[in-house]
Amino acid sequence: METDRNRFRLPVGIALGLVFSLLLVVICGIIISYMASADRRIAGRLLDEQALAVLKGNEATLKQFFQKQEQFLRSIAVHASASGEQFGDADLAPYLRLLPDGAMLELGQTGLSETPGDEKPIVAWAPFRYKEGFSTAVLVAELGLGDTRSLFAFYPQPVFAGIADQMSWEGRQKVFLLESRDKAIVVEGVPENDFASRPQSPLPDLADLKNTPLHLIWKDQQQAHNMGGEVDGRVFPGERGMFTAIFSKVDEGPAEGWIVGTLYQADQFGAALDQTRIVLYAAIVALFVGALLSFMVGRMLGRPLRRLAHSAAELRQLNFEAAERLPRSRLAELDDVNQAFNGSVGALNAFARYVPRQLVSRLIEEGMTSARNIELREMTIVFADLAGFTGLASHLSAEETASYLNGYFETVSDAIAESQGTIDKFLGDGVMAFWGAPSDQPDHAAMAIKAVKSLAERINQSPDIDLRVRIGVHTGKVVVGDIGTSSRMNYTVIGDAVNVAARLQEYGKQVDPDAKVIALASAQTMAHLPEGASTTSLGPVQLRGRDDPLSVFRIA
Repeated sequence: METDRNRFRLPVGIALGLVFSLLLVVICGIIISYMASADRRIAGRLLDEQALAVLKGNEATLKQFFQKQEQFLRSIAVHASASGEQFGDADLAPYLRLLPDGAMLELGQTGLSETPGDEKPIVAWAPFRYKEGFSTAVLVAELGLGDTRSLFAFYPQPVFAGIADQMSWEGRQKVFLLESRDKAIVVEGVPENDFASRPQSPLPDLADLKNTPLHLIWKDQQQAHNMGGEVDGRVFPGERGMFTAIFSKVDEGPAEGWIVGTLYQADQFGAALDQTRIVLYAAIVALFVGALLSFMVGRMLGRPLRRLAHSAAELRQLNFEAAERLPRSRLAELDDVNQAFNGSVGALNAFARYVPRQLVSRLIEEGMTSARNIELREMTIVFADLAGFTGLASHLSAEETASYLNGYFETVSDAIAESQGTIDKFLGDGVMAFWGAPSDQPDHAAMAIKAVKSLAERINQSPDIDLRVRIGVHTGKVVVGDIGTSSRMNYTVIGDAVNVAARLQEYGKQVDPDAKVIALASAQTMAHLPEGASTTSLGPVQLRGRDDPLSVFRIA
């Protein structure tokens, strides 16, 4: 024992401090060393390449949209020409489902010169304009149908907001589309209401979109400047810090002249470049070292802590016998905790023999552990008494008497526990139990009757011919809660309903003194049971100590 006490035990705080400090120094040292020696010119070129890739991808998405829509409109024109009949509005209905959400088709008089039959129909795109029936500006596409009419397609601003969503490739950047430097088509994050169309100004001025820092992009102000390198861009201050916008101008197609770009927080722009191969290797090495150290410490700490958690969970469920005794540990604080825990388990195991464990467990589950937890409830009370035990005990030794009583109490307790009842106390050779608290049990009367019938069946099947039990059951208002002093408290019930249940148990002696089991219940209890319950009415009965007669039923 002396040798065990003198064993070296490393304190938990020092162990964790050494491990995590070493891990932090290794990882941060590698990263800082690399960042200090990194070639910024290489990083700049990588940044340009990334920006160009983003912009080209966004332009490709926009170009793909226009190509798809032109192909779609030409297919309608081909179908109209092939039908040989007048193409009407009703013929457009099947195609509307193939348009982007919010877009519309319409037939009207052509404003185009007719296309020769051997040439591919040309789709003409007009700038954004105001149109009644749309809340935002619409981009118009026109395609001649070979007669005096044309097919018109209207694409409102939300269609291009959807295209901008497709361009987003990481959460920290905001896509924008501009018809020109001053007119905004889409700015991600700006609500649709800000793009409301007016006849004199179909698209809003970029400077009027105060919900985005992009409205300051062209403003001359301190710290604002154009980016260098191969990509067009601008760095400018906003209300929440510095911002970077990279952009390119579309030089052909229906979107010719549009500006496609993305907006970043300046300190986030190019953050992905930090993940270079050297940093990756260094981080892997550092993380491997940290993981190895953490694994070693985890094995040292994890096993005893898991045992402690498991045993603590058993204690919370009041399963003291199942709580595992914890071994000694080389960590001083953990060793102290283990030994204190083992001592607590032994003390609680001894203490539990003198308290109603089932009741305490329910009080914990219901969160009713505060002192003076008292309330008025309707509950069902059961008294069970061992008839003739005084005479029987006079012929038994002390050990035989205790064994006989313990067996009887075990039978009663099992029947009550199976019906979710609570044993209040043992009264000599009697038992008092209740239903309806601490858990809310709306069918408390039925549960009590079920327990009584189960107990009666067990006693009737008992080979002990001297075992006779009288039971009383009553339902009524009682005071339930913590009754006692600050040094000793009982969770119990008090009230007239308790006395009535006790008197019913006593009255069983007059009804059938020789019965192996007699159980009497009041009319108040029977009123809570479903119709058709098997009972025998004894009529009004005058119980001892009560002024008014009580309707009594025999249930067993």
